[in-house]
Amino acid sequence: MKQYLHFVDGKWLAPNTGSFIKSINPANGVAWAEFARGNEIDANLAVLSADRAFRNSPWSACSANDRAEILDQLADCLESRWEELVESEIQDNGKRIVEVRAQFSALHTWYRHFSKEARNLQPEAQVNSIPGVNSETHYFPFGVVVAITPWNSPLMILAWKLAPALAAGNTVVVKPSELASASTLEFAKIAHEAGLPNGVLNVVTGYGSEAGEALVRHPLTRKVTFTGSDIGGCKVAEAAASSPVPVNLELGGKSPQIVFEDADLESTVNGIASGIFLSNGQTCVAGSRLIVQKTIKNKLVEKIIRCAESLKIGHPMNPDTQIGPLANESQYQKVMKMIQRAKNEGAVCLTGGHALVPDKCPNGYFIAPTIFDQISTDMQLWQEEVFGPVLAVIEFGSEDEAVALANNSKYGLAAGIWTTNETRASRMAAKIDTGTVYVNHYRSVAPGAHVGGVKRSGYGRELGADAIKDFLQTRSIWIGKKPMNHPF
Repeated sequence: MKQYLHFVDGKWLAPNTGSFIKSINPANGVAWAEFARGNEIDANLAVLSADRAFRNSPWSACSANDRAEILDQLADCLESRWEELVESEIQDNGKRIVEVRAQFSALHTWYRHFSKEARNLQPEAQVNSIPGVNSETHYFPFGVVVAITPWNSPLMILAWKLAPALAAGNTVVVKPSELASASTLEFAKIAHEAGLPNGVLNVVTGYGSEAGEALVRHPLTRKVTFTGSDIGGCKVAEAAASSPVPVNLELGGKSPQIVFEDADLESTVNGIASGIFLSNGQTCVAGSRLIVQKTIKNKLVEKIIRCAESLKIGHPMNPDTQIGPLANESQYQKVMKMIQRAKNEGAVCLTGGHALVPDKCPNGYFIAPTIFDQISTDMQLWQEEVFGPVLAVIEFGSEDEAVALANNSKYGLAAGIWTTNETRASRMAAKIDTGTVYVNHYRSVAPGAHVGGVKRSGYGRELGADAIKDFLQTRSIWIGKKPMNHPF
């Protein structure tokens, strides 16, 4: 079994307690690695290391161009070595090799993007009405940033946080999910070998209540960025507020997919299926609520059922696999309980709704792609995030009814609209209470497009035009053009 330690100040550090957390391969239920179980002492060492690097190391003296050069070196290293990271993430969370390879082969692009952003950052002139005085906005880093990442796409989501944070001149302590820390630690090794100075990137593993909370509450932490559940986000926000420390929260979702009768059905079926099944619904933007116009409901649902039942289920390392296991046993048990409750509450299961045992995966956490009809808006399946391959279907008649159904959620992360009527699409997009609306496709992401939600889906944004500025503070500098003559 592989043993992973904390990564602090450029070195591997054993946990203060001597305790470790086992990582279970979800494809076979076998422990394959163990992670250091961090506590307040480990967290303190990591934050002190990051603070020293921010104030007293070569990193603190770096110009924006110097930092960009280091990020480019890291991008070069990732471009040539990304395949070294693939298997560790698959063994941790069961994500299909096709998805992991697609994500990891593009990891370098996030770091290259933000190296360019660092070079482009300049003071900005302000508008003021005081004669003879100019003023400017200057940007400066926070210092120590704590980044808490989830188990579903650890390295891609880390890139969204780490690349702009480093480009801005901060140092970072990462607390990955205790359920999937391996790829982050393997990445830290590559980043160090690529030339990132000691202490600029630190990784402390362990439970949120032990290591994560200690990092957020540390008096030297200056900024927190968190991706995870809404319950976890509320705990992070509460802990950070005691300092106070600014927080970005990218939390859960219950994203609606609204389909009108004029939609291109083949494209719609592909979009809906990929939005809920091909990542096992284990993405915060999973399109888990299908709101379909009643005139085409039966036809569309039949097509989605055929698609779901045709998907190949198997080991995530097999490139032909289209449905892999759920990421861990606790998530598997949660999804199975939610499926059973939906049945108990009167929802009709059209396909799936049961566990699976694919060949060569006798103890894996597999669930068949599942579709429920006869849903009411007070059911748990409509209101709560499943984070599994489960689609809830409801019909609508009018646009107003579709909008009301879409907004009937405590979440507001993403939504999909399927129609060939551009005017309708624009009208609907303006009414849906979410941070992102996709029209006639789903789940795109790019450095220049922000990610984030409203309501219980969190606050703040990742990526987008101002992503680097999310990791910077502003300072107003006033410049007098002539001697002042105050009338004392």
